[in-house]
Amino acid sequence: MVITLATVKMSSRGQVVIPQQLREGLGLVEGCKLKVYQEGKKIIMVAEPESKPEELFVAASKDATKKAMEISHELDETKLRELLKEIGVKA
Repeated sequence: MVITLATVKMSSRGQVVIPQQLREGLGLVEGCKLKVYQEGKKIIMVAEPESKPEELFVAASKDATKKAMEISHELDETKLRELLKEIGVKA
C-alpha cells in the first residue's frame, strides 16, 4: 500500500484541498461525500459509498442489511487501524 502524506493549508472558511494524487488514488470526484471524524488531535476523513445500503440490498431482509453493514464497518475499522499503524500513529 502506498501512502502519500501532504501538508495542506486551511482557508479562512475552514476548507482544505485534498491533493490531486490522493483524490485520484481514492477515486474521489467532485461531489463525493466524506465523513469527518475527530480522534484526539487527528482529523479522519472517510469517503461515503455512492449507494445507500438500502439501494444495494433491495431484496434482502432488514436483518441481512444490518449484518452486512456491521461487517462492512468492521472491515473499514480494520483498514483504518492498519493505515494508522503504517504511518506510525498509535490508534
